Order: sequence, then C-alpha cells, then structure tokens
Amino acid sequence: MNREYISLISKAQKGDQKAMIDLIRKEENNIYSTIYYLKKSDDEINDIMQDVLIKLSTKITQLKNPKLFKSWLNQIIIHSYYDYLRKNKKQTHISFKNDDKELDIIDYKSNPQDSVLYNELDRIVKKSIENLPMHYKIPITLREVQGLSYSDISNITQTSIGTVKSRIARARNIVQDSVKKYKRD
Repeated sequence: MNREYISLISKAQKGDQKAMIDLIRKEENNIYSTIYYLKKSDDEINDIMQDVLIKLSTKITQLKNPKLFKSWLNQIIIHSYYDYLRKNKKQTHISFKNDDKELDIIDYKSNPQDSVLYNELDRIVKKSIENLPMHYKIPITLREVQGLSYSDISNITQTSIGTVKSRIARARNIVQDSVKKYKRD
C-alpha cells in the first residue's frame, strides 16, 4: 500500500469527508466484486454493500494501523455477509467466475461451439461452488476473487493458515472434480 493511500485512510479517520468519499470510490468495485461472488441477487448485493459502506465510514476510526486497511475492510465485508445470512436465513449461494488455469478453460470466443461449451462449464463451476459448505466458500472467494494472502484470509476467518490452505485446496478439488469430464484432452 503506497503512502498516498495510507494518507487518504488517515485523513478519513480524522473525519475528512472528502477523503472518505475518495476512499469509498477507490474501494467500491473491490467491495462489490467480493459480495457479488458470495450472493447472486442484486437486491442482496445492494443490501450487503450498503451495510459495508456504512460500517466502513462509521468504524474507520477504530482501525489502528492504516497499513492493515485491506484486511480490516475484508473482515467488515465477511461480517456483513454473515449478518445478512443470519437476518435472512436463506439458502446461501455463490456466483464464481472461474479463471483457474488448472481447469484448462478454452478461449470461448474462437467459435460458437466453444462458446456453448464454455457457458456450460461456467454453469457447472458456479453450481459446484454454490454447493460448497460455507467454510469453503469464504476462503476460496477471498483467495480467488480478492487475491488475498493466506495470512490475510486466516485473520479474516479467524482460523489458522494451515486450515485456510486446506479449505482452499479442498474447495478447488471439489470444483475440479465436478468439471473433470468436461476438460479437453
């Protein structure tokens, strides 16, 4: 994280409204992307997003070290997501666009047949991730969507790094097993 970004966070912590607006603008796509991969419905995404932005703006003074902002923000996102689940007690879903090279997904733009195959593979991957237990969904989303380190995910989920690595590996294996028959030779 660069000095300018840390300075922006520090100003927002001191009540600078312009700095807070700039910070939200810089982070809103990141926040939205993370929530998008956890929930499908636009209404759900908007509800969780609103909660995250409110918590970000009201609790930023509680952040002790601006260098830890990304990790702190991701904790807010995950807690807001869990709060939403508790309030609504619905079946959880996740939408996940897989770009994992290990799956050998083809360039679907090359011809219509490949496009159909890619769309079907994408549907299967999403369905596989929707069916993952919550303790796999969160870590794999934080790793694959946010690109967070195992250490950051460990802090956010309050589990050991070994547990995080294990859960991500298991989630990947489950997804890969569900698409094996669709891989090209």
